[in-house]
Amino acid sequence: MDTSFRKTSLISLQVGMLLIAVAILFTYTPDLGNVQTEGILLLASAVFISLFAGIRAGLFSALFILFVFGSLYFWNMFFRPEDQSFLFSEATLFYFGLWLIGLVILSGSIYERVKQLVQNNLVLQEKIKRLVAIDDETGLDNKDRFELELQLEIDRTNRHDESFTVLLYQIDHFTEFRKLYGADESTRFLKFFSERLHQSTRTTDKKFRLSTEEFALILPYASEENMQVILNRFKHMIGDYVIKNGKTVSFTNHIAHYTVTKEASIQSPDDVLGLMRNELKSYAL
Repeated sequence: MDTSFRKTSLISLQVGMLLIAVAILFTYTPDLGNVQTEGILLLASAVFISLFAGIRAGLFSALFILFVFGSLYFWNMFFRPEDQSFLFSEATLFYFGLWLIGLVILSGSIYERVKQLVQNNLVLQEKIKRLVAIDDETGLDNKDRFELELQLEIDRTNRHDESFTVLLYQIDHFTEFRKLYGADESTRFLKFFSERLHQSTRTTDKKFRLSTEEFALILPYASEENMQVILNRFKHMIGDYVIKNGKTVSFTNHIAHYTVTKEASIQSPDDVLGLMRNELKSYAL
């Protein structure tokens, strides 16, 4: 936040400098004779382009303006000396060019600062989204938080030679259930499922919703020897579900798990998810 404040203050300072420079320019504007108004309008256009398209676009427009004014000046001087339209001095053209390029560079630097600040804010918003990532329907952490927590567990396991188990829980045909009974009933079921899930796990177990019908758990210190008991508990966790109209619906599920150890050489969440999803596919077959 302190860095963002400093960058915002720097932008404010540059805007102030630009306004002061514009005020000084209008007070001591180089006299372009009959094309004074056109010169000011072209200068303002270059500054506008630089403010909203960047310093490179502003400099291109400034160089084009200077080329046009210089060409017209020398054409007027050599071929139509009696016409006073462009007969201002070389010093005037030089000072006008300095003001033009200076204002373009200053306004372009404001554009770059604002662009950098916006990009930094987007990065911060993404970080916040990943750290505060709750699924609205279940209150469980979402996929972004799962990948973050899983990576932390993988790193801890590789450092300390410990182990943990990841469990992937898929509710079969939940998408069809949502379409058939509506959003309110599916939200009611998810609340029921979330309560059952909390009742069936330890407080140290981390629970996530990855997609509409896919859930994941990180079970610290859960050994492979105890997994059969845990899997049996999860297979019968939902049981029969009674919807509002009194009808009973039976859900089936598929469960896959993987115990991560240092010897497994797992490096990323994608490695674990890939192994478990392949296991789910083999069950489906």
